[in-house]
Order: sequence, then C-alpha cells, then structure tokens
Amino acid sequence: MTENSVRDSPPRFKIIYLELTNACNFTCDYCPIDQQTRKKVMIPTDLAERIINEIADNRLTYFLTFHIMGEPYLHKDLVPLTRLAESRGIRVRLLTNGSLLESKTNLDLFATGLSRLEVGFRTPNTRSFDMRLRSHNADLESYVARVKGLIEDKLRSGASTELCIKFFLPSFAARLHLSDSHEHLTNGDDNLRVIREIRDHIFLVARRLQLPVAGWEDRPLRILDGEYPVFPGILVAFSRIQDFWMREQRGANGGHRAFVGGCSAAFKDDFGILASGEVTTCCVDYDGRNVVGDLRKSSLKEVLESMEARRIRRSFDWFRPPTKFCQECLGGPTLVYSLLKQASSLAVDIRDRMDSRKNYHGLRTRLEGSMLRNHSADRGRDALVQINPPRNAKD
Repeated sequence: MTENSVRDSPPRFKIIYLELTNACNFTCDYCPIDQQTRKKVMIPTDLAERIINEIADNRLTYFLTFHIMGEPYLHKDLVPLTRLAESRGIRVRLLTNGSLLESKTNLDLFATGLSRLEVGFRTPNTRSFDMRLRSHNADLESYVARVKGLIEDKLRSGASTELCIKFFLPSFAARLHLSDSHEHLTNGDDNLRVIREIRDHIFLVARRLQLPVAGWEDRPLRILDGEYPVFPGILVAFSRIQDFWMREQRGANGGHRAFVGGCSAAFKDDFGILASGEVTTCCVDYDGRNVVGDLRKSSLKEVLESMEARRIRRSFDWFRPPTKFCQECLGGPTLVYSLLKQASSLAVDIRDRMDSRKNYHGLRTRLEGSMLRNHSADRGRDALVQINPPRNAKD
C-alpha cells in the first residue's frame, strides 16, 4: 500500500485505547482497579511515542484515548503525548477522574489542540464520592471546584477542546430487576443537582466574559442514555454502569459463561494497548487476560496481523466468544441474566455491523466545525485572553 493510499483510506479502527498507566489515585466501587494482578506501571514515553507514530503512519484510527485502567493525569508526559497525537492527525479523547485538574495543566492540554476531555464525575453525592477515595484528603466540594475551574479555563481561553462531564445510569439488567441499581451512583435527583450547579457556573463565567448565553438558559436538563450540550463546547453525558466490572470489583467473577455473543471490540472496531506495551482485545480487559502480543518485542502491525489476533476476530465474526474472559464478560451471575445478555449482545453487534455506534459522526462533525470556527476567531480570542487574564494570575 502506497503512502497516498494509506493517507486517503478510512482508518482501520474506530478508536484505540492506549493505557498510559494502570495506577490510579482513586479506588472507585464501580471499578476493579484493585483486583488487578498486573504490576502498576507507567508506559515509557519513548514506547508510547513509537506506538502513536505507528498508529499515525498506518492511519489505524481517527480517535485515540489514553486509558484502559488508571488515571492518565498521573503520567508525567501526558501533555507532550497528547500534542504528538494531535499533531499527527489523531483525535485524542482524554478521560480523567477529575481529581487532578488544575489550571496550568488545563491550559497546557488545551494548547496541544486536545479534541475532547471527558471528566468521569460519576459520584454525585458525598456518600458515593467518599467511596472513591484512597485517603480522605479531598471532599466533594473541592472536587466540584476543580471541575468548575476546568470549565472556566476553557471559556476564558476560548479553547476548541470539547468538554464532557459524565454521569451514570443504572444498567439494563437493573431495569429488569436482575441486578443492583447502585442508587448511590445513579440517583437522578443528585445527578440533576450537580448538573444544575455546573450549568449555573457556566452562565456565571460566560456573563463575566461577555459570552452570549441567550437560548441556553431555557434548555431543560435531562437524564437520558447519551449526551447533550449545556453550552457551546460543553456537554453532559450519561452511560450505563458496566455490570461486568461491578462483579469483577467485588470478586464475583463466577456465574454462567456465554456460549454465543457479539462484540464490537476484539480487533473489529477497537482494541487496547496496556501500559506494559502488551496488546489486548478491548478496554474491559483490566487484568490483561486477552493479551495477544507485546509491542516491546514486535511492531503493532505484526501483532495485529498475528494468528491469535486474526483467530479472535474471526471467532467474533461468527458470534463465538473466543476466550474464557470474553465468555465471562458476555455471561452473567445467573442463567437468565446470562442468556439475556448474550441475546442483547447479538442484537447490538448486528446493528453495529450495519451502522457502528463507534463511528462518532456527531462528535467528528462538531470537532471539525469547532476547529474551523476557532481558526477564524484566533485574533479575537487572543484579545479576550489579554483582557481577561487567567484566573490564577495575580491581580
């Protein structure tokens, strides 16, 4: 394949997960971070750079995200790695737990051209937030202040980065009364209260910066399966709790394995690269049980074309979960739950084969439009920043 044909062809994958670290400063009750047997490591910067360049050289994806497990803000070279990816034409979707947000890093990341920053707020009340903490050196109030500071930095700088604040919905199984609703994480009143507080802050800052708010104040705040904007470039999103991760976090990984099932990962729409450099099937494989290759020893192209990667892909082409981990993920704690989950995964996979959820049509359109608008507004934005210095500058 020639260089021109690689550049002009559509990316092979919708998104690639590149884990910068599997360490985290939070221990959330919906995440199996402490169930890992993997050694906690940071990916070496030179290895991450090589991977990013290989992804770009072969146009493997449009989107890259820096996590599977762990908090990417813990990596000392998060900013230069983000800059490298964006400069190579790869859109970065950065997900953080939000606890390490601070103005200098916010502005440094905005300056890289970061496409989207997602804050996993997730814990909208004191009880749920306190369950995230490894040590009691933070509280919900200071956490909310960090998120508000991020929003203020975006509005003040005029950054093109799209911000998304993420919350939880109960799983589909919970709606069928087959699993816990995890009310402390999914309480609608708590979620709306936090979203309303964040939106009020957006309007407060926007008015201070003389940004137009007309038309936004009257928009209703809703809880839905998806996301919607609350101001230009700022969205709130809801996603369903991952029942498999909840079970793994509690060490309850038994139950009834799947014998059929569908999946859009496993080298179809996406795959994951662990902080060790090992390549795995998906973002759910928190303990590296589906590893198919090691980028410390092989190129990414060699791993993707390996017999094992091809076997896994072919197996899912025929709706057969190829590994024990896949069978457990697509199964459930009871026979009824397992059968329903297998059936729903088949339906979702068939739909994805016709029009993948991971095409990100709306996001791509917004990002491309934002880039054009910001390019034409550079001078005006620079003047705004001079008139309104960063909020942590001295008076």
